[in-house]
Amino acid sequence: MKRIFLFCAGLLWLGFALGFGFFLVQYITGGAGLQFFIPVISETSVLVGLVHFMGLATAALICFAISAGLCARAFCGEEQCDHSSESAKSRNYQPH
Repeated sequence: MKRIFLFCAGLLWLGFALGFGFFLVQYITGGAGLQFFIPVISETSVLVGLVHFMGLATAALICFAISAGLCARAFCGEEQCDHSSESAKSRNYQPH
């Protein structure tokens, strides 16, 4: 049940990433900042467009990273993903 929940949460975050990506493509094709000022390209409109582009791209990448982590956790399971407990067990191992 936990794996199904993690996979569904990963798909949800992937949807967020795709939504940000779609909005980013629409924003770029729509002028990317030119709609806020007069139709002449100025330094301010370029700066506004750049800030919006970087913010949307960062949001899409963060959502994708969260999605990949959740889906990977759902597919690999508890035994394969938890390497820290395995390394701790191997350090405490004392042969007879």
